[in-house]
Amino acid sequence: MVAGPASTRRRSTLDRLRADLLAAAAVVVLSALPDPARAQALPSLASDEPILLQADEVEYARELELVIARGNVEVAQGDRIVRADSLTYNRRDGIVTAQGNVAMVEPDGSVMFASYAQLDEGFAKGIARDLKARLADQTLLVAAGSTREGRFTQMDKAAYTACELCEDKPDRPALWQIKADKVTHDEQTRDIVYRDATLELLGVPIAYTPYFSHPDPTVDRRSGVLAPTYRSNSTLGSRIDIPYYIVIDPTTDATVTPMWTTDQGAGLSAEYRRALDNGAYALEGMIADATDDVARDNVRGYIAGRGRFDLTDTWRWGFDGIWAGDDTVLRVYDITNRETLTSTLYAEELNGRDYAQIAGYWFQGLRSTQRQSELPTALPMAQWSRLGAPGMAPLGGQWRMESSFAGLSRQDGTDSYRATVGGGWNRSYIGGEGGVYTLTANLRGDGYVVDDLTDDGRSFNGTAGRILPEIALDWRLPMVRSDGETRQMIEPIVMGVISPYGGNSWKIPNEDSRDFEFDETNLFSTQRFSGYDRVEGGPRVSYGLRVGHYTGDGGQITGLVGQSLRAKADDTFAPGSGLEDKVSDYVGRVVVTPNPNLDLYYRFRFDKDTFEPRRTDLGAAWIVDRASFDLSYTLLRADEREVTEDYTDREEVYFSAGYDITDDFKIFGSLRRDLENDRSINHGAGFAVDLDNCLYIVSEVRRSFSRDRDIQPSTDVLVRVVLRTLGGTY
Repeated sequence: MVAGPASTRRRSTLDRLRADLLAAAAVVVLSALPDPARAQALPSLASDEPILLQADEVEYARELELVIARGNVEVAQGDRIVRADSLTYNRRDGIVTAQGNVAMVEPDGSVMFASYAQLDEGFAKGIARDLKARLADQTLLVAAGSTREGRFTQMDKAAYTACELCEDKPDRPALWQIKADKVTHDEQTRDIVYRDATLELLGVPIAYTPYFSHPDPTVDRRSGVLAPTYRSNSTLGSRIDIPYYIVIDPTTDATVTPMWTTDQGAGLSAEYRRALDNGAYALEGMIADATDDVARDNVRGYIAGRGRFDLTDTWRWGFDGIWAGDDTVLRVYDITNRETLTSTLYAEELNGRDYAQIAGYWFQGLRSTQRQSELPTALPMAQWSRLGAPGMAPLGGQWRMESSFAGLSRQDGTDSYRATVGGGWNRSYIGGEGGVYTLTANLRGDGYVVDDLTDDGRSFNGTAGRILPEIALDWRLPMVRSDGETRQMIEPIVMGVISPYGGNSWKIPNEDSRDFEFDETNLFSTQRFSGYDRVEGGPRVSYGLRVGHYTGDGGQITGLVGQSLRAKADDTFAPGSGLEDKVSDYVGRVVVTPNPNLDLYYRFRFDKDTFEPRRTDLGAAWIVDRASFDLSYTLLRADEREVTEDYTDREEVYFSAGYDITDDFKIFGSLRRDLENDRSINHGAGFAVDLDNCLYIVSEVRRSFSRDRDIQPSTDVLVRVVLRTLGGTY
């Protein structure tokens, strides 16, 4: 302990009372604040932390039983510091008084000020004048006076704000503040309650309420109203959502959101979330009025859920499902733009190089051309695979085994059940010339049970199957040249595959291999179909060239181009796929990344005879200083998508950009245009601004030109305003 000028007799008396002074000084200031953590953190008189008292003068008036510290008083213990012009402790009455520039610095960074503070020894009652507090969450609370009675602290003529005040003009009103005649802090419930409260914006009153409350800064989460969102479009008219957050227990919460629209009535959405010891899940849904004919019984909505749970160290199960009451509700209410909904229930094992899964899938079609009765239910879907350790297979190399089962049933249409068992082996070695040779041998068997299959006027009920042996040899010769920190790489690649022709009987329905696309990603695949129902047969050779240029600062340019040849044409591949003839189209890509802020890519497929582009994907992503840009261009020729039966000719461009005008003010915009039909698909622009680190505003205007039943071309407007610490997150 360090003391200012005083006699030895006074110093010995002060030694006896120093802990009382420190506790008293702390409590005087703490008691005037709406934060129970302050009161709970009072220094114990038996604390082992050293106590430091500094003052210009310290004396003890024995007759009056007063301990008085004057002039630049500072009392400290640990990270807690109390300062005042004077500090007095009346041992007879148990009253502690601090006067003049009373200040306290808390370990959490909070700073509290008052001109005068008084508290009884039991800490149950006290008063403070001209209270100002900058709390740990950087909010500011001021009051003309404060009185403490037990668990309640009442402040008169108080104001609260989360805004930063202007240092040059501290008298300027905060961007927003809540003023009230009386503010009460309840230490037990940790609530701050305002009576006759007014919300001011730049000093101008804009809203009044006789009652308002919010949790104090010690509360991590609390049930209450969140920031509302305003939207507007041609289908719903004006719409406002006011979410209410509900804390159920430490691991469970929910959000209930009433909504009101001018054209479609009211609605209600809800989300329930829970964390468990072995996983977590969330459920959500919505129900709303509907005045249009698209919904049954004038009600529309949806339900959805997702979850994942650990069963053991290697097994887990989960679900992810969604159901819509009608085809357009999800797009009208801005939930999702998906045209087919997929729901799944699954269990899976991941154990080293082993993987197993069993699952079920249910689909809901939202397109006007889809019939729900013709969509399949996939149950069960199962797969298993095991990959051997490298070098442990016969003849060296690595082996693998796999099996799968798929059951698909429909109300109207084909039912099919497939079982597949297969395995393979591969081994790589380096030749004397530096080439890398990889030999692969695969064997697979597929068995089908089919019911109610029709194809070109034919029908079939029964079983079908096939055996597919396959041998492939892959050769690559990577050649690298270094020049200081720069490297160049050239790698010619040739792969030959031998497998029998056929295997694609019309008695085998094509369920999982319809979405086929020939590109550089499957140029050197032994089987280019993504599923099991269609196989590629016959002898064939693929060749290509991979190049790369790499700089020491991380920049790179890479490219790949190649083609596939086969002994004879294969009508398994549809016209326009690029693989239907003996000689395929040319496929490839170029990727340019000169620095981490710029990415360029170009993917292509050129006609083998005319070199006309059959498919083009071109894109760029660029970040420069405060600006960001994203550009993509896609071209699909007339017969390109005949394989999927779901797409037509397409030529489209998409562009988006954003610019940070300041660290707190951002603008953004985007557009998508159909070049094939010379029309806009959608475009929009908006801004997001954080004012004084306390008021967040985001606004966006979007124009959509889509038409689908009750969805018409529309201008959508979104506005969201969040007051920091009052019902919202940035």
